[in-house]
Amino acid sequence: MNRLRPVFVLVLMLLAACTRTWVEPQYQRPASFATWVDTTPSVYRIQPGDDLSVVLPFNGELNYRGPVAPDGTLSMPFAGTVPAAGLSVAQLAGNIDKALAANGVAAHAQASVAIAQSSSHVYVGGQVAKPGEIPLHPGMNVMQAVIAAQGLLDTARTHEIVLIRRSPDGRPMLRTIDVDAFTQTGDPAQDVVLQTADVVFVPKSSIAEVDQWVDQYIDKVLPFNRGFDYTISNNPTYP
Repeated sequence: MNRLRPVFVLVLMLLAACTRTWVEPQYQRPASFATWVDTTPSVYRIQPGDDLSVVLPFNGELNYRGPVAPDGTLSMPFAGTVPAAGLSVAQLAGNIDKALAANGVAAHAQASVAIAQSSSHVYVGGQVAKPGEIPLHPGMNVMQAVIAAQGLLDTARTHEIVLIRRSPDGRPMLRTIDVDAFTQTGDPAQDVVLQTADVVFVPKSSIAEVDQWVDQYIDKVLPFNRGFDYTISNNPTYP
């Protein structure tokens, strides 16, 4: 039976090579999926739960890091309670400057605000070391999300990573990302910036699928002794 194993593997590899994508045809774009539409990433808007870092270059003692409260405000020493949710980081920095000036703390603070940790998330699954929910940072692309999930497994199909996103009308959209093309040639078409609640799924490589198929449907279904070593002369020898 070991003689048949390479044959099964070869046949499956040839079948896989003939297909355009490893995503099963019935799942490539079901009727429930909307046509993918590329959108220009919008300016990030601060949300409740975001962890913010505020740096004041001329008043380092006033530097602050803290969360945006559920009511959308940021409570910062000397600046007081400042509205934050719905604003860009630049807008919030301007409001902090005004608050510090109004309180007589610094006339020209020139605050700089950064998102230390976002409350927004994307979801990474499949052939990654640590699948699950990943904090979304402004400008994060698919490769960065995979790295945040502790990288790809050896079984990952890196040239067809699936990205699922909600369209403006709420329907899911599906496209594939070739991270090989992105990392090897810098293909800008594969540099897709993620949005809140995006789903990144890394399927198995065809070789991994073949190995799994052989293990499931040959090794476990057709009884034979793994200890047999089938030689070219077809005479089995025992270990």
